[in-house]
Amino acid sequence: MKIDPFPGALTLQFVDRPFTTKTGRAGCQRVKAWVLTDEQRVWLCKWFPEEENSRLMAASGMSHFTLHRFAREFGLTKSPKGWKRIKKRQAAHIKRVCEKNGYYDSIRGKQPSEACRKATAKMWQEIRDGKREHPAIIMKRTNPRKYRKWMERKSQERKETIRKETRRILYGMERKTRLKCIVMCKYTRRQTAHRYNALKRGYIIMEDCTEQGGERYNIYYDNKTERAPIFEKNLLKDGFRIMQWRD
Repeated sequence: MKIDPFPGALTLQFVDRPFTTKTGRAGCQRVKAWVLTDEQRVWLCKWFPEEENSRLMAASGMSHFTLHRFAREFGLTKSPKGWKRIKKRQAAHIKRVCEKNGYYDSIRGKQPSEACRKATAKMWQEIRDGKREHPAIIMKRTNPRKYRKWMERKSQERKETIRKETRRILYGMERKTRLKCIVMCKYTRRQTAHRYNALKRGYIIMEDCTEQGGERYNIYYDNKTERAPIFEKNLLKDGFRIMQWRD
């Protein structure tokens, strides 16, 4: 079904919004907000119960948050028939996309098609070149709540991956990731400061700072290093070994 054109454009105006604090104090705050005209309100009340939110946002220029705010203010909900048609259209769209990108073939054990791999590589190349917006940036702008939940889920997954990889290193098992943020033994505050200052002076420090790697307390110097006897004396007191770098 084709949606009628959105009448006019959204306007940003100052409005008074009542509020109540946790202590019970009530008041009114003057803020800027998008305001609908009578024609725009009739348009929204007509099409909201029958159409997908994505189509409504594309036609009107509203964001996800603004559309739902108006729906709450006007008491709008999806009608049973409209919701049934929406789910049917979404299912058909998902089926077409899955058939096009080879998802059904992949779950049957087949490799993605050459066209699918080329399209994916082209998409990421356009993102790197700045010709296309990253999907996460689009989600952050259009649906902040979904983006926040997605980031929380990714954070939990990363913490769990780090925990498992740390256990593998601890028990001498083979690593399964390329994470560089895993440090099995922490330095003292003084040792951390000395390592940082050594880097600033041009000393060479290995990334592997675990006990098993053997480079935890080794600090190297070369011709470009800004050496200082007192600084190196403090390094030796902290348990570091100062050695000449050999290619």
